[in-house]
Amino acid sequence: MAEILHQANDYLLLALGLGFVIFFHELGHFLAAKYCDVKVEQFAVGFGPAIVAWRKGIGFRWGTTTPAMNKKIEDQIALDQKRASDGPDSKLDYATDYSAAAAKSLGLGETEYRLNWIPLGGYVKMLGQDDLRPGATAEDPRAYNKKSVGARMIIVSAGVIMNVILAAVGFMIVFMIGYPVPPAVVGGVIASSPAARAATADGTIVGLQPGDEIVSYNDNEMGGDFSRIPLHVALTHDGERVTIVVQHVDGSLQTLYATPQRPDGDGKGLLQLGVAQPFAMTGPEPLTPDDDDLATLKRTQMPDVLALNSGDAITEIAGDPVSASGNKAIAQLYAALDAADGKPVPITIKSPSGTLRQTTVTPHFGEPFSGSDLNFLGMIPRATVFGLVDNSPALDKIKPGDTILSVDAGTDHLLNPTCQQIRTTLAAAGEKGLQVSLTVLGPGEKTPRAIENLTPIRLPHGGGRSGLGISLGTDEQHLVVAETMPNTPAADAKIPSGATITAINGQSASNWFDLRRAVLNSTPGQKLTISYVAPDADAKPAVAAITLSRDDIDSLRQITLAEYLPLHPMISPLTTHNPIVALGRGIGETRDLILQFYVTLMRMRTGEVGLSNVMGPFGMAHEGAQVASRGFAWLLWFLCLISANLAVVNFLPIPIVDGGLFTLLILEKIQGKPLSPDVQRIVQVVGLVLILGVFLLVTYQDFARMAGY
Repeated sequence: MAEILHQANDYLLLALGLGFVIFFHELGHFLAAKYCDVKVEQFAVGFGPAIVAWRKGIGFRWGTTTPAMNKKIEDQIALDQKRASDGPDSKLDYATDYSAAAAKSLGLGETEYRLNWIPLGGYVKMLGQDDLRPGATAEDPRAYNKKSVGARMIIVSAGVIMNVILAAVGFMIVFMIGYPVPPAVVGGVIASSPAARAATADGTIVGLQPGDEIVSYNDNEMGGDFSRIPLHVALTHDGERVTIVVQHVDGSLQTLYATPQRPDGDGKGLLQLGVAQPFAMTGPEPLTPDDDDLATLKRTQMPDVLALNSGDAITEIAGDPVSASGNKAIAQLYAALDAADGKPVPITIKSPSGTLRQTTVTPHFGEPFSGSDLNFLGMIPRATVFGLVDNSPALDKIKPGDTILSVDAGTDHLLNPTCQQIRTTLAAAGEKGLQVSLTVLGPGEKTPRAIENLTPIRLPHGGGRSGLGISLGTDEQHLVVAETMPNTPAADAKIPSGATITAINGQSASNWFDLRRAVLNSTPGQKLTISYVAPDADAKPAVAAITLSRDDIDSLRQITLAEYLPLHPMISPLTTHNPIVALGRGIGETRDLILQFYVTLMRMRTGEVGLSNVMGPFGMAHEGAQVASRGFAWLLWFLCLISANLAVVNFLPIPIVDGGLFTLLILEKIQGKPLSPDVQRIVQVVGLVLILGVFLLVTYQDFARMAGY
């Protein structure tokens, strides 16, 4: 119950904040209309009937104040007419508009301020202007249509200008009160990503390293804010080589070059660099799972995922005290993982009560940026199970850490399958309604286990794809070649698929870390000998030789490491008490967000970015409520983001919105007269249909995304 009330409070805060953003936008139109002496009949937040309204001389009313105003005016006119008829010396001193004169004599305001039922925007209704009735006019000199084109441009654009001002000032406040953000430190590097391929000016690949601080990106200062990294990466042009200045943990600066890309399989996504957020050496946020939830985690996740509790702190890594510097601690952890060659790394954990305990963290090869399988000189390892979803049909049959030896689905029989082969086979089996059988081997087990008659399910967040609800990774501890890729060093050396590697350079080898270390310790032109046994039953040991090139060595350098400890994100509040500095930062943040939104829209128009990247009102509400739960500074930042985006959307040249009205005013100025009412009506209908279509599309995407598809 408490959780429900907390969520309701988050949604309420978000609704109030969004209402203020809309109010501020409409306030711009209202103030501009008053400045240009246009009569404003209604100032509304929301659409549809009024919930509550206020008018000078009337006060607050449930619903609209119009009936009460009309009644007062009618009574006043009737009273004045009676007085005029009482004697020849009395007369009604009104010109022609008795209602307006009576309202003025009663001190009634000309504007009704109202809150409407449908919270999807707002409007300022001016005399002589109606978005739904193009060509609407009035003869009053204070009517909107009687004003010059320049005055109407000021009125139309004022809402957008106010949104930009609100965003800049809001960001200024955020930076003055302190905005808790992850610092611009590399918490991890995705394998084979642009970050892993980052090179010096002479082309030497060194890659970004965990613990590096990104000082600037293409001459744009990151200012200690990790969120600015993906923002500026998204603004990069396709194929553009960017400059990245990093500060290593030893304090030295280095300039590197990289080319952001879209992950393979996401051709319509945003450009990415391939770096993860930094983390602290502490446990996760406080959670209160009941016993059943904890039991499910133990059945579905790798042991490292359960190694830390809330409030825990890692005090030693591989026997060395953890550095007090956050980025140095990250570098220290990854250095220990790299030196372990696949073996568990001992760590010491201190609980909130001060109790010390020992456990280990296991190094893993990171998931590749490309979305394809990892390969070592063209050799792809087998697949292993990293985790399961709690409704997996394989739950309690497959365990995290199991290596998948075979997959059978209908006529398909895969021996020593790769991750991609398993995913493809399971998806096809799900489409055909076939059951699946697996053979697996657990850590330390000698005898494989057969798991039969599993029915694939629709995967959460799988885009409608079927599977068994298992996350797959590389079988790092067995040097079995699941597949040899064509046109690679391994294929040239005739190492067959299914081969088991037994030695490298004459030294016994047991896992893929051994192969990686041997290659990284080599130099270009050096020969690497690989002893293996082919999968044939009567095969004899064989030896293959590969002459390593610089590209071969670099390809393994890009296979980065990962760990699966539930570490708390590193947070460092950005704060300045100088309002000038804060305002400058706020203006810069607003500018960057607006530029990113425009760039994203342009790339959507050219097909470079898909519509799936767009979030609609329900998605924003869901995301905003989660942001609001983090605190006031996060909520204010989110509202500033919405205000900046609202400025962009409202000034697009689409009929109905402000940008469309501004475009019509430009055409009116060019041809010396407005478009005909019929043409304006057609334009408005087209715009309305377009906006409704986009609204339905993004709403569908919002619910599909929240449902996990």
